[in-house]
Amino acid sequence: MNKKTVLSFLIAFPLAFMLVFFGFAPPRFDAVFFTDNIVGEGSSFSYLSSDREPFAYLYRGESYFGSELKTLRLRDLRYDINDITLHIFDVEEADILSFDISVFGYSITHVNSKGITHPFTRTIQGAFSSEEEPLLHAVIDNPKDGATINLSGFDYIPLWFWIFYFVAIFLVSILVTAVVFFLITHIPPIQLPLLSASTIIIDLILGCFLCGSLPYVDYTDFLLNWLLLFAGSLFINAITLPWLGTITVCGLTTFWYIANFFVISFRGKPIMPADLKAFSTAMEVIDGYTLRPSWKMIVALVVIALYCILVILSFRESPAKKAPLKKKILMRFASAVSAVLIFFAGINTPAFARVNSFAWDARVMESFHREGIVLSFLKNAFNSVVRKPEGYSAETVGDYLGAYQEKQRKGIQPTNIIMVMNEAFSDLRTVGLDPRIDVMPFIDSLDKNTVSGDLYVSVLGGGTCNTEFEALTGNTLAFLGMGAYPYTSNVTRPLFSLASYFEDIGYTAESFHSNRATNWNRNMVYPFLGFERFHSIDDISAYAPIAYLHNLPSDLGDYQYIESVKESKGALPTFLFDVTMQNHSGYEHFEDVIEDETVKQYGSELSQDARVYLSLVKASDSAVQQLIETYQNVDEPTMIIFFGDHQPGMSTATQAGIYNTVSQNLDFFKTKFFIWTNYDTETLKNISISANYLPWLILERGNFPQPPYVQMLEEVHEKYPIISSQGVMDIESNIYTSVAEVMDDPLIQKYQYIQYANLFDEIDPAWFEVQ
Repeated sequence: MNKKTVLSFLIAFPLAFMLVFFGFAPPRFDAVFFTDNIVGEGSSFSYLSSDREPFAYLYRGESYFGSELKTLRLRDLRYDINDITLHIFDVEEADILSFDISVFGYSITHVNSKGITHPFTRTIQGAFSSEEEPLLHAVIDNPKDGATINLSGFDYIPLWFWIFYFVAIFLVSILVTAVVFFLITHIPPIQLPLLSASTIIIDLILGCFLCGSLPYVDYTDFLLNWLLLFAGSLFINAITLPWLGTITVCGLTTFWYIANFFVISFRGKPIMPADLKAFSTAMEVIDGYTLRPSWKMIVALVVIALYCILVILSFRESPAKKAPLKKKILMRFASAVSAVLIFFAGINTPAFARVNSFAWDARVMESFHREGIVLSFLKNAFNSVVRKPEGYSAETVGDYLGAYQEKQRKGIQPTNIIMVMNEAFSDLRTVGLDPRIDVMPFIDSLDKNTVSGDLYVSVLGGGTCNTEFEALTGNTLAFLGMGAYPYTSNVTRPLFSLASYFEDIGYTAESFHSNRATNWNRNMVYPFLGFERFHSIDDISAYAPIAYLHNLPSDLGDYQYIESVKESKGALPTFLFDVTMQNHSGYEHFEDVIEDETVKQYGSELSQDARVYLSLVKASDSAVQQLIETYQNVDEPTMIIFFGDHQPGMSTATQAGIYNTVSQNLDFFKTKFFIWTNYDTETLKNISISANYLPWLILERGNFPQPPYVQMLEEVHEKYPIISSQGVMDIESNIYTSVAEVMDDPLIQKYQYIQYANLFDEIDPAWFEVQ
């Protein structure tokens, strides 16, 4: 086998893999359930997930399930799915006799009560102990509530299928190799462009492999990602060295995939354009993470490096290198023109037009997997700009103002207000954690003078400043672009917040954060929000040595510093807002963290990062207890508001072991909150609101006069108690995947108009004033 044949195969294999795996024969399967003896007429919802992708809400399907049903078909399932869950409603009784798995229309696996068989052997796994038909008999006591059937624990596609499949790809590669060999033999100048194209294809394939996108990639979008990158490499090759563009594009793409691999591992989302503005913040907290390369990353780096070396060697041996200067100039000109033509052809496709459509943050992970690294990033970039709402005018916002009259309340008004946003504090029992693991016993015990429940936020595993923005200002991320970080982009002038409100009525408003003042641009943002002073890590460390836990300033030390500042104010009314750091992501090691006893007893099967996180939550609970006990018997009326900014960023495998009761997207975006007073107030439990309503709830709870803007929040809350960038829930518990689904409601439109005027236009200050 000569060198040219080997080169032809190395060019051909990525092409063949792309054509077969993504294009003409992707490894998808169908599941067919054979049913009988169904009593009742109802429906079934199917949830499909894998160990690597626990967010089953993305893969939900609805089907008829009733007495006339004999087969239930789930089509075009991704090869990595190993968990099928059926929720059956309005059916009293049903038999599932067996089910078949087929690929390309051929049955490859049959499952019944005797086990699993396929065409080549008899039973290969005794998955079910019963040898009597049916496979499953379900008697449902409460048909309206439904019943759940889960089928998991084995691979639906057997190993022998993968052997045949990749042998087929190899055979296709041989055919493509013959074509490539003919081309590079008879048209030598085409060798380097073909190798460049193939190198970029293999780079994209390995990037998808690294980040877990292979089962989800859309073929058309994959081609468009490749076209845009290839156009860029051709253009750089034309104006520099004939191989430099390929190396540059592949190097940057590989780096971008690796960066996304770590970011997805930490927070469950890819890198978005707004993250680039928050680069300094990321660098400040990166020490808390363990950047451990995976074997997939090593394989990808080695293969890409070998292909890049091959590109350089191929150029050195290319006859084009020795061509006359005039011919070289013509070839470079042709490459540049080809690059421009390819680029414009790519951006004028229906697939690219779809990228420019509006998309919500809830789908950003799905977009990354299906549309690829280039298109998903561009979609984020296109939608990061906040558009003026359709029909908006400043006059309309002014007309709304007349509908609100001053709203006064009678009762005690607290003179001490401490608002704590606790890093990554959430109650994972609400999403499936064993309820015997009790790491917040004190907070659970608050049953007097307290309102408590679930707070729904717009971020997961990171993006702390977004919850802070919503909770302080009453604005919602739902009306901002995908991946927005208002602290880095939108807060550029004085803005209404709880701080400005309390300053206006005679309180001192101060903020605290046990990190650098520049973290999330807070040193610039807080003055615009009305804070009189900002206490950063420098101020805290100047006061006394900082107590650390988990290599970060502890909650307990944080609260003790706040208490000292409050004591220095005497009887002066104060609003103190604190952002903690103790529970920030990076839970790989216990170090100085004491493992909670209930975690030891009931969470031994949890991964270590989950056990570390839960033990940190227990430390937070103890610190909160100390804070409340400090103010329990003081003479001044005191209100303490406590909430988590988001759920923790943990590994996908860890999430799969905890998130066992998730039924919809919003479950991933709820944290714990409570508002406690040291004087008599009504106790309310199991309240569900989103973070943007906290200004209204705090003023309502504290008997403070409400400006028109806060009254508007109350009006929206009465109909839509949850509204965030991740979804909307109305008062009847109907869930909408985004605010776009309820945008035709005049109430939602009013909220959007007022927020737009507040952030980006002129707005009458009377919206925020109290008499």
